[in-house]
Amino acid sequence: MLITEEAKELLQPFLEARGLEGLRLTVETGEFGPQFAITFDEPQEFDVVQEIKGIRVAIDAQLSDTDLLTLDVEETPEGRGIVLRN
Repeated sequence: MLITEEAKELLQPFLEARGLEGLRLTVETGEFGPQFAITFDEPQEFDVVQEIKGIRVAIDAQLSDTDLLTLDVEETPEGRGIVLRN
């Protein structure tokens, strides 16, 4: 998994202001099948924990092939937000 500089610049102050150490990438079952989800939960027992650009990322053990994922920033009418690109 990659984190762009822009995503890092948006995430780090958010995490620090809330006393969070990192984020967690998990999979949830949605209406159209499995979907990735980004949460701010603590790592679970079998998660793979990585430090990426100074941000702790816990990856759900059920996920594979996360090497091609990129955490980036997207501009929307509501403002800037984090997006996960595949």
